[in-house]
Amino acid sequence: MPLLDKNKNLELKIASLEAEKQAQQEKIFWMSNAQETLKTLFQSLASEVLESNSKNILSQVTFQFQSLFENLKTDWSLKKEEIKNIVSPIEKELQSLDNQIQDLERKREGAYSALSSHLAQLAEAYKELHQSAIKLEQSLKSPLVRGSWGEYQLQRLVEMAGMEEHVSYLNQPLTEDKRADMIISIPGNRKIFVDAKTPMRAYLEAISAENETLRKEKIKEHLSAVKERIRDLGKKEYARTQAEAFEYIIMFLPSEGLLSLAFEADPDIFQYGLERNVLLASPINFLALLKAIALGWQQQRMTQEVEKISEEIKKLYDYFVDLLSTFIKLRKALETTIDLFNKASTICQEKIIPSTRKIQSCGALSKNIPDVYPIEMTTLKDIESA
Repeated sequence: MPLLDKNKNLELKIASLEAEKQAQQEKIFWMSNAQETLKTLFQSLASEVLESNSKNILSQVTFQFQSLFENLKTDWSLKKEEIKNIVSPIEKELQSLDNQIQDLERKREGAYSALSSHLAQLAEAYKELHQSAIKLEQSLKSPLVRGSWGEYQLQRLVEMAGMEEHVSYLNQPLTEDKRADMIISIPGNRKIFVDAKTPMRAYLEAISAENETLRKEKIKEHLSAVKERIRDLGKKEYARTQAEAFEYIIMFLPSEGLLSLAFEADPDIFQYGLERNVLLASPINFLALLKAIALGWQQQRMTQEVEKISEEIKKLYDYFVDLLSTFIKLRKALETTIDLFNKASTICQEKIIPSTRKIQSCGALSKNIPDVYPIEMTTLKDIESA
């Protein structure tokens, strides 16, 4: 019995569910039909509204465009003139700019042409300079040419420094049995002996070496050559043979490279020379030394001129004192003369003139007799006090 009741309840529930399902399906169907109907209705209404709005919008746009076109057409002549006024200065500036660019282009072409010509001349000059350098290098391999070149460099530097020949230096002098290329006189009756040395062989080979190993080897040879000449100069001992000789002998190297290459090989090369009373000099520092000596001579000449002026001032002072003494003597002589004159005038005025006037009054003589008055000394004293 309980099972039958359960079956009936289930059947009743199933029937109830099916009825609800049927009702739901009918609602869905009705809603679908309503949706389709509404969709069709809305599409129809939207088409009508869009068509109507499109016509209105097109009409309004057409009207506004026509109005705008008419306004633009009316104002075009004015706008055209304004645009022309704006564009015309720009057109002139562009034309001027174009002319300037063309002018610059012509100048650039001319400059490039001149530059090409200068480069060609420079190349030719470099070629000639290179050939001259080769000839000079070949010439400097000769000891005689090297010696003449060194002496010429000495002469040129002395002239550049403004030294006076046979006063500040002596070219090619002979000192007993030892020869110096130059003796430079300095103030104080002292002399500096100068020898020009040109150790060129190893130097030329060093600067033209094809590799570093060969270059270092030739630099060492150049250093040895320089030191050998330092030792030779140190043996001459000019300072011992002549009392006025300077303590150091100047070893002049006519090229900066000769000294710099030796210094590169041995930075103590200057000390090496000083220990042997030899002072190394290249054209630059030798010219500086000559300038200093020339300034010394100039200062000495100025001192001598000042001494001469001082002597003349002393003489002038003595002459002035003598002149004053003479004036004093002259004054005394004048005072004596005036005193004698006054005595003579007193005799004339008191004795002679009265007697001669008596004779004149007798009618024998007609000329007037003038008076002779004495000179008053107070007049001279007034002049002196004034």
